[in-house]
Amino acid sequence: MASFVNIFLRARYRRLAGGAIWLAITLVLIAVSAVIWRAHLKSALYTEAQLRLSGLEKLHANVTSAFGELKKTVTAEPCSPSFMRELQRVAFLPDGLNEFIYAPGGRVTCSTGARERADTPAWLGPPDVAGISNGDMSMWIDKRLDAIGRPDMYGHIVFQEPFAIVIPTQLLASGAMEGAKHQFVISSSSSSVHHLDGQRGLYRASVGDQGSIADIRRVACSANHPYCVAMVSHLPDRLAEIPGLILLVIGLIGFHAIAPATYLCRRLDEYWSFESRFLRNLDSGSIVCAYQPILDVRTGRISGCEVLARWRDLDGSVVYPDSFIDIVAQSGMTLEFTKMIADRAYSELSSALGADTRLQVNFNIFPRDLDSKKLCYVFSAFDDDRDRFPLALEITEGDALKLDQAQIEIEELTRMGIRTYVDDFGNGYSNIHRIASLAVHGVKLDRSFAMAPSESMMARMLVHAIDMIASSGCEIVVEGVETQERLDLLTGTNRVTYAQGYLISRPLSIDGLVEFLARDTAAAAAAPEKKAA
Repeated sequence: MASFVNIFLRARYRRLAGGAIWLAITLVLIAVSAVIWRAHLKSALYTEAQLRLSGLEKLHANVTSAFGELKKTVTAEPCSPSFMRELQRVAFLPDGLNEFIYAPGGRVTCSTGARERADTPAWLGPPDVAGISNGDMSMWIDKRLDAIGRPDMYGHIVFQEPFAIVIPTQLLASGAMEGAKHQFVISSSSSSVHHLDGQRGLYRASVGDQGSIADIRRVACSANHPYCVAMVSHLPDRLAEIPGLILLVIGLIGFHAIAPATYLCRRLDEYWSFESRFLRNLDSGSIVCAYQPILDVRTGRISGCEVLARWRDLDGSVVYPDSFIDIVAQSGMTLEFTKMIADRAYSELSSALGADTRLQVNFNIFPRDLDSKKLCYVFSAFDDDRDRFPLALEITEGDALKLDQAQIEIEELTRMGIRTYVDDFGNGYSNIHRIASLAVHGVKLDRSFAMAPSESMMARMLVHAIDMIASSGCEIVVEGVETQERLDLLTGTNRVTYAQGYLISRPLSIDGLVEFLARDTAAAAAAPEKKAA
């Protein structure tokens, strides 16, 4: 899970995710375009099938009309010169039909192609399809035309006693749709299907089959005649015909995918920004407490600890307060946040430390939260264990205080047994005026004093700051103590009450604190023995 979350927490991975989003949008748009194009092609294929079928029906109508004209106008002695002239006049009609046969009983006697009467009439044989158009038409399919003077030629012959008409195959092949294949078929009374034109087998493969991803198939059949047309378009072949256009379309789609991808990436960045995921996932389970021991300079023993807040990010990393404390303040969640820390700290301290352990527990509070009733609720977890864990609240320097009201709240907290300290003296709003105006129990010097190099101005001001605070009668806590030299200096003033810093201990987990206190207790027990020795 943490590895997956890392994709969104790291800027480099988010850029890769942005590229993936663009690619996904591009592919979706390409897929949608392909679906629309396929639907358009399917519709066009059906339109083409209907167009071809209408052409076949028109040809059928022309054949029917031609038979009517033959019976009406060709009345001379069969196969006589007058008969042949009458036959030729019908052949000259503008319907595309110009090959007529006189074939009573299916035997070719004369035709417009042969022009002379056959000595021996040639029998056409049994028809391939019988019973066409109310049962009075028959048809021979792909019949050799030798009998009418067209050697080595084939055509379809439609017969209606006593005449027959040759249908040129080119009349069936007109109006082809580019890139599409077709087959014309005619069904007989026995429900068998006969090929008329186009690609053989296409009709049988297409009946009941709408096609696949690669193929589109459509079948259209006449409602009044036994004709059907089957059509198929092979999409890869169509695409291969227009590679330049395809590349242009893909390029345009990719370009238009930039805007939605940019928008989604921006929303993704907002959703996975530190502030958003902190506010979204801040709860008691994500709070981590660290405990920094506080040394009583007068006794050399550990008398308390400061609870420091950490937050566990979604990837499991622990985040320090300088990254999120301003977010907490700006979101108005300061009291809720402090309560989460207090509840977690009490749960860990009460279960990990022995019942005989007494440890002052210091918490930082926001100046805006200096309200005794609200703070009583925030730290209610400690109510039944105040003797074991006395509380001290350090008022940070983040906000200005209304000193009159603050004094009232501090006095009420004192009556409740909660000590108060002004934190970070010398930084921000923590100044001598605040100390002189508030009856706090102690003052904590900002770490910049103790951590300053020995010959620096801040280091020289350390002793003066201690003297200034001591004159107010407040306890003095110095944090940021990192060297023995600095601790000796503080001890030598006889005015510093508590010290805190990496020399004494770094912030510890609850298990680390237990071990540290055990070592401190053991060292204190061993000290009298050494003196006695």
